[in-house]
Amino acid sequence: MTVEQLVDRKKEIDELRSLADTTGPQLGLLYGRRRVGKTYLLQYAWHGHDRLFYFLAGNVTSEQNRQDLLRELTHWSEQPLATEDYPNWRTAFDILFDQARESSLIVVLDEFQYLLGGSRDRRREVTSQLNAIWDRKVKGENLDLTLILCGSEVGTMEGIGAGGPLYGRISWRHRLQPFDYFNAGQMVSGREPREQAYFYGIFGGIPEYLDAVRSGESLEEAVTRTFLSPRGEVHFQLEQLLEQEQGLRDPRKYRAVLAAVATGCTSTNEIRQRAFGEGTNHRVRRILETLQALGLIYRERNFEAGAKAAWRNRIADRAVQFWYHFVHPNRSQLHAGRPADVWHSRIKNQLNTYMGKVFEIIVADAYYRHHHRWGLPAPSEWARWEGLDKTRRSIEIDIAARLHDDKILTGEVKWSSSPVDIALHFEHQDKLEALADSGQRWAHEALEDSTSHGHLYVSAAGFSDAFHQRASEDTTLRLVNLQELYARNS
Repeated sequence: MTVEQLVDRKKEIDELRSLADTTGPQLGLLYGRRRVGKTYLLQYAWHGHDRLFYFLAGNVTSEQNRQDLLRELTHWSEQPLATEDYPNWRTAFDILFDQARESSLIVVLDEFQYLLGGSRDRRREVTSQLNAIWDRKVKGENLDLTLILCGSEVGTMEGIGAGGPLYGRISWRHRLQPFDYFNAGQMVSGREPREQAYFYGIFGGIPEYLDAVRSGESLEEAVTRTFLSPRGEVHFQLEQLLEQEQGLRDPRKYRAVLAAVATGCTSTNEIRQRAFGEGTNHRVRRILETLQALGLIYRERNFEAGAKAAWRNRIADRAVQFWYHFVHPNRSQLHAGRPADVWHSRIKNQLNTYMGKVFEIIVADAYYRHHHRWGLPAPSEWARWEGLDKTRRSIEIDIAARLHDDKILTGEVKWSSSPVDIALHFEHQDKLEALADSGQRWAHEALEDSTSHGHLYVSAAGFSDAFHQRASEDTTLRLVNLQELYARNS
């Protein structure tokens, strides 16, 4: 495998290789959600390097991992290493790093949270012993060693976060993120943009989920086989999503909170009541913070809302949203062996409605990717607005952004199946006028030429001739279709 065959990871590979090329001791940390591609990245960052020792820790005891590491080191170094001669992690790290005396060495300790062990005291003990050898031997003797620690979000960061023995010694750290809509599309390349968007809306940006899709397989076939079938690999991964995350205590509570958010609860109190019932005192806020750290939930509030405005909690991962929207409610039918029936009776006709919110997320990501090509500044704030005007009319604005030049950009996003007509522009203007009249200062700015970049309209199915004609006469209107979102930047 060459770097050119990887999707969206060239920057990380360049940085990892640069780290290893730096003379002297280098300690790196790669972390992130499970299945996001950390191991895959590390396996190819130094593919073919003759001085690389890679160890994948198992979900066993710390003691068992120590013995396994010594056995693999014996095979790699062709030195007879008796496990009883290295009875603790300090001696194991000592002999491992001793290999750097011969020549430059790269060591990858993958699934590092398993190596640390379960208890807080045990984690601190292992990291303290690693730190002692790092300071005394590796740095003390200036060995040409690159050590990469890699692991899951919660377990690894609990072991080496702020205040831990290794905290100040890490020279490179990176949180590997899921793919955005565009790079997710590269995983199912050769398909039309609309189908790529469907795949992103269902499988999200987790590479391992997308990699389960077979070449030439239809959307229905792929979703039914991998996602809906209880025997499907994506189904299994999502069913065990929280159990796989080392460091989470009582995953049932986290699942209850995820389900509450996925079904429309946005405030902490609503989530608590839906997940645990009236009168309960569960620490929902801490659970939400952990889920946010995992990239499963994000918070949003209205554009330019005040500091005391309430936050709304939303599902950040598209596959998790699809799971709770379509899979979890239909689990009885699915386990009865009827995934195709669920697709046709419960999903197919609702999929475009579901994609409406997904498309807003796609457009937000697309703006960051394409704004230079569209001749617009980067955003300093990108949000939406929903609420009531002074007449108690419900209003939603899909795009409300302040750009780096301090001007406002607003707009609408439509996951349409037919071209959008000019009426959308007039409706948008009417909503802005109502909000301006209701005291929303940013809406005043959006209506003024001197403080506005105009309006961005994005439609999956394009626009009517009348809308195109109006946009050709009015430079404040920008029309973008789905094909443009999936175009490569030059």
